[in-house]
Amino acid sequence: MLDTRALIWLRWRQFKDTAIYWLRVLGYQANERSLSQNLYVLYLLAIGAFWLYTVGGFALTSAVNIGKAMSGETVGTILFAVSWGIFLGQIWVLLNALRSTPLKLSFSDMAWVAASPIRRSAPVIVGFTRQVLIRIFVLGIATALLSALVSHALVGDNYGLVVARALTVLIPLVFLLWGVGWLVGMLRLIDPRIGRIRFLWILPVLLIPLAYIFPDPFLWIGRMAVLYVVGASEWWTVPLLVVLAVIASAIVVLLGDRINMIHAADESTLYARIQALGLMAWRNPDLQRRIMNQMRQAGRKPLLRLPRAEGVPTFIARAGLSYLRHPDMLLTTFGWGFIITSFALDTVIGNRPLQIWLLWIVIVALVPPTGLLHVFQSDRSEKFLRQFLPVDGLQLLIADIMLPFVVLLIGGGVAVVTAGLDPELTMLGLVILPIGAVLVTLAGAVALTTTRVLQTRLLATGASFGAAVIAAAALTTPLAGLAVGFLAALVMAGIVAQDA
Repeated sequence: MLDTRALIWLRWRQFKDTAIYWLRVLGYQANERSLSQNLYVLYLLAIGAFWLYTVGGFALTSAVNIGKAMSGETVGTILFAVSWGIFLGQIWVLLNALRSTPLKLSFSDMAWVAASPIRRSAPVIVGFTRQVLIRIFVLGIATALLSALVSHALVGDNYGLVVARALTVLIPLVFLLWGVGWLVGMLRLIDPRIGRIRFLWILPVLLIPLAYIFPDPFLWIGRMAVLYVVGASEWWTVPLLVVLAVIASAIVVLLGDRINMIHAADESTLYARIQALGLMAWRNPDLQRRIMNQMRQAGRKPLLRLPRAEGVPTFIARAGLSYLRHPDMLLTTFGWGFIITSFALDTVIGNRPLQIWLLWIVIVALVPPTGLLHVFQSDRSEKFLRQFLPVDGLQLLIADIMLPFVVLLIGGGVAVVTAGLDPELTMLGLVILPIGAVLVTLAGAVALTTTRVLQTRLLATGASFGAAVIAAAALTTPLAGLAVGFLAALVMAGIVAQDA
């Protein structure tokens, strides 16, 4: 415990350094140890707490109001998806644990902690606890909003009961899921031969089809959590999760004494490089992605090679080769197209209120398809490379997105075809789909031509899709929406051709 206390103290000092930086940005003078400065810190904390309270209350109330417009069938679908989401979350944790050790060390940790004679379980305890608490905080916000969204169909206006149940079950659930992930990940540090097995990290993906065929033995944890939230579970649900979480955490601590810190330091190099960037890593996520790609490609042989071509076909072949070397970009683009299109179809078929449309537009703007503009963003970010691409911005965009754009259309088309619509509505959906995909692409491309990417993407997405939705609703015909969307696409295409 002395070693653990020393590491906690070290982490506290590191946190204070970061906190003081942000307090200085807000006007706090760290060098002046006076009563006024201490009162100013309390003032800032009070303002922050009031802001969190008001914003949190507004978000919860908005979620409840949106939930009042949802049918019982939709709520049931959401709860079913939550049980699957918990299972897929566990798969994601296992994938990450098998690809890289969950015990992340910074360069200072490698210099002082890994080489010091402390108990090896001490950094495991501190790292595991820190990671779990951060996940509880982040997932707690999403869980509170989601539970408030479905609360009206369960208990009426008393949404506080559902939110309290969801947060109660979330805490042991996170400890259990990440505890299992740490158990699997630490095996790499105990026996290095496990880490040398190629494609071992893919094994958890095989559990997904098994869960689809045999859902009971794989989805029982998620189902049990959902039943507790809706008030239909047994009394021993939370105690059982607590016991399992304690067992998993205890095994993590016991295995922590057997790990090899040298292997932990080797596998933490990528994390240490990003952590050493400090605030730059948060302000420039593209830099993080480039560092990750460099580290992953360092030990791999290049897949395929660029064919001989001249002019614009060279750019098309180069972009296609990049996506073939990063197939995960195509998979995420396909999944994004399927999910967003399914959401839009449910909104139209269910005649949802305007708030649901606004929520859909915000999601499209805040969570764009990352794989769609992967190559175009790289060409735009590398100004030295851009001078050797003698085409205008629109031509470069078309060459860079040709393959992922087709994949995006396929994902949306699968959602339209499998929605069970009438043949006329299916054909109408397939006609509208390309216009929507073009608007999403151009809105993202316009945002990449400025320094304020998020604000520009929100404005471009909201203006283009919002105008199309309003025109279609006001004139009661989708052709009006298509015409407005086409005009918005022309405007954004001109911006991209001139500025990209």
